[in-house]
Amino acid sequence: MKIGIYNPYLDTKGGGEKVCAALAEYFAKDKNNKVFLISHAKINLDELADYFSIDLSRVQFMLIKADNLLLKIVRRLPLPSMAKSFFFDYFHLRALKKQKFDIFINNSVFSNMPSPSAGGVYLCMFPQKLGWSKNISPAKKIYMKLMHGLYRITMHRGAKYGVLTYKKILANSEFTKDHIMRRWGLQSDVLYPICDDMRLKNPPQKEKIILHVGRFFANDGGNHHKRQDMLLEEFSKMDKLHKDSWQLHFAGSVAEDSGALKYIIGLTQKAKGLPVYFHFNCSFPELKDLFNVATIYWHATGYGSNPEKYPQRQEHFGMSTVEAMSTGAIPVVINTAGQKESVTQGKNGFLWSTKKELADYTTRVSSLSPAELKLLQDEAIKSAARFNKSAFIKQVDTIFGEMLG
Repeated sequence: MKIGIYNPYLDTKGGGEKVCAALAEYFAKDKNNKVFLISHAKINLDELADYFSIDLSRVQFMLIKADNLLLKIVRRLPLPSMAKSFFFDYFHLRALKKQKFDIFINNSVFSNMPSPSAGGVYLCMFPQKLGWSKNISPAKKIYMKLMHGLYRITMHRGAKYGVLTYKKILANSEFTKDHIMRRWGLQSDVLYPICDDMRLKNPPQKEKIILHVGRFFANDGGNHHKRQDMLLEEFSKMDKLHKDSWQLHFAGSVAEDSGALKYIIGLTQKAKGLPVYFHFNCSFPELKDLFNVATIYWHATGYGSNPEKYPQRQEHFGMSTVEAMSTGAIPVVINTAGQKESVTQGKNGFLWSTKKELADYTTRVSSLSPAELKLLQDEAIKSAARFNKSAFIKQVDTIFGEMLG
């Protein structure tokens, strides 16, 4: 079979990109399959494979270019986002249809592009709203109706929205599955992300380290920001932990824009004089070492936004939390969205809702006796196994079995 896995953001090497790479590895094990990872930025598959520790030797890369004259002009024009997306979706769809994929997996965030294949699978990180708010202005309502009409006429006749042209919808968590039903009225299957067992064969002694892993990018108020800024501020107040030699380590890739640069400069300046360390764009081996020496794992994505009003700003699953747990690091993470699907309060970690709870649970873990700590660590390791590579492959077997024939 010819299988295409589409992700415009492969170069960011985030959680969704890792799932795409793992799916490509899985499908390529059958030598009868031709498997393509598809993106808009040129990717070195060997580097991607090394970064995720995944075998992509039988996978090909396909570059979907957006370099015709019209798209170059559209990119420069001050058009609304949906109008710009329309032109790019139209030309990308035309290019993808020519490939005649048997199975096409779309892992583009908030994508309205219809499936170019009868065997279309929409791998949803979180569902966008398909219609429009009743409270918008008459002018914006006319604009929205026009754009939806253009999409329908030119790209998906017979279907009201592009997502309805896909044979199967996949959610990355029960949280996302619930919102797919709420926003799209569609059933979906849960494909939990692959979370590596990060534990080393001969794990080192745990140290007095709190770890946070997440991409560094500017907080524009509407994205699912990782909130390193808030965690740094709270740690700066924990004098007792500083005196007891505890350290806070931040690790993650850095977005390639001026906003991200300004953000990380601000973080490093605020961290001066504190036992705080940054690991920007660290390698996979370095990240693995950090997980193995960390005793506590912090996560705060979605803090400061209402989960019901702004569900898209939450962590929809939280792969790094599970990867930390696989090494026995105790999660002290925000009590919203996908975090609640891997962490059970008091059994394998702690869920906090306020800054005070974050501080209290962190202090509690730091003060545990070796025996009490080991009980939590053993449960964390056991719980993480529910999302490891073997569990991922079983899910994929079940979900794609019929489609693969």
